[in-house]
Amino acid sequence: MSSTAEDIKARNKALIAEVLEVYPEKAKKKRQKHLNAYEGGKPDCGVKSNIKSLPGVMTIRGCAYAGSKGVVWGPIKDMVHISHGPVGCGQYSWASRRNYFIGTTGIDSFGTMQFTSDFQEKDIVFGGDKKLEKIIDEIQVLFPLNKGISIQSECPIGLIGDDIEAVAKKKSKEYEGKTIVPVRCEGFRGVSQSLGHHIANDAIRDWVFDKSTGEIEGFVPTPYDVTIIGDYNIGGDAWSSRILL
Repeated sequence: MSSTAEDIKARNKALIAEVLEVYPEKAKKKRQKHLNAYEGGKPDCGVKSNIKSLPGVMTIRGCAYAGSKGVVWGPIKDMVHISHGPVGCGQYSWASRRNYFIGTTGIDSFGTMQFTSDFQEKDIVFGGDKKLEKIIDEIQVLFPLNKGISIQSECPIGLIGDDIEAVAKKKSKEYEGKTIVPVRCEGFRGVSQSLGHHIANDAIRDWVFDKSTGEIEGFVPTPYDVTIIGDYNIGGDAWSSRILL
């Protein structure tokens, strides 16, 4: 190994040590397994992967909540998506995810807005069901043209047992059959964000498709129709696919 490669390896290890230094001892021990410097000639850098993330610790991959809110529900522009829990997860997922769509904010597009129940300590102790109901009421007053609401649950919701399904059913009846979808996508579920994709898709199947007649307003079928399954248009890729087809 050349001196230059040795220098790079030493510098990278020093950076890793500096990053780890800010962690508490217990978290540091766990996080250490996920950080290492690459050495030439080796197939990988020997880090541990495909194991559960530590809740509250930022990792290179997303969590189940990120997979649900960012990937599956993010491009659905005409629904309001509530980040049910502390504000941090909602702020991070809203600011960093690129979801491309066309529309007017507050009228038929809500992706550029952030909705959160902003959990505080008292909500952890006493539960957030009432707060969630109030938020849904406020959304209906402020943005009556929304086509539905999804409730994206963060880690604390699964830990304290908030009954988001009951709230969704109650408010759906109250607002004359409005589509309100509870999504059990707490971040600590699964190994990475991929489980969030499955959870979100299952929620769409159970809470959206069961209301569908199978017909799309204004759609006239032709012999040349193509159905694309699993393309979320995260970076505008569906638009490119449409041009190619």
